This record gives sequence, structure tokens and C-alpha cells, in this order.
Amino acid sequence: MRKDSSLDWNQQVLNRLGLIEHKVDSLEQTTAFALRAEASKHRASAMEIFKKSKRRAQVYLAADGSRGVQEIAGHLKMQRQNITPELRELKDQGLLEIVGASGGRDLWGKTPIDRSLRITQFVCEEFNLERDGRPSANKKARRKRH
Repeated sequence: MRKDSSLDWNQQVLNRLGLIEHKVDSLEQTTAFALRAEASKHRASAMEIFKKSKRRAQVYLAADGSRGVQEIAGHLKMQRQNITPELRELKDQGLLEIVGASGGRDLWGKTPIDRSLRITQFVCEEFNLERDGRPSANKKARRKRH
């Protein structure tokens, strides 16, 4: 006699799940795994934040977790009043966060989504910048947008 086909299918699914050895060490890794499944969609959304703003890209890259607003401005040789709005916008968009404090100043850093979607890599390539936000010595042509 034949078993119920839905029971067979359910059992097959359970057997397959039992064979999967996906180990997750943290909620951050779980989130990264989920984001990568639709990486192109999420990356497009994140990149819309930068549009054609090289300054925003530079501020994003310079926020390395060890710099406050004044240090970012000095590092990029920009005025503080030009840095603060960019930090605020990047924070509102979920790409930057305050990661600590030192000497009465907030330290800015990238959120974990950066590692999941490789935003730093994209921004460096798109705007011909080093990972610290400074202009790259390499004069590669910027990719054309369609």
C-alpha cells in the first residue's frame, strides 16, 4: 500500500534539513546570511544613499570606529559643518552608528550591514577612494551607471 504523498514529501524535507550543517555563531551572522540571499536588492538600496556624493562616500569610509566628527573632518581635510550632516544622513539610513566614546566625543563606525553587503568595497571602486576615504592614487576609471 502507498503512503500519503504529503507525508513522504514532508519526511523528505525533514531528512534533507537534517543533513544541512549550517552553523551560526551569532545573530549578526544569521542576518548576514539572510541579507546575502537578496544582496543585489539591498546593495542597490544602500547605494542609492550615496548617489553621486563623493563627500558622503568619503565620510562613510573615514568613519572607521576610531574617529569622532572633528577627527573625520581633519582626516579628510574638510570643514566640520560639512561632515556632520553626512554622518547624520548615513546614521538615519542605517549605514553608520556611534560605536563608542572617547574623551567626550562620539566615535563613528560602520554597521554590520557593511560587511554583509560589501558596501566599503563598492564605494571605494565607485568613487576611486582608499578604504580610509582619501582619494586613491590609482587613477582607475569610474564604472559607468546605466
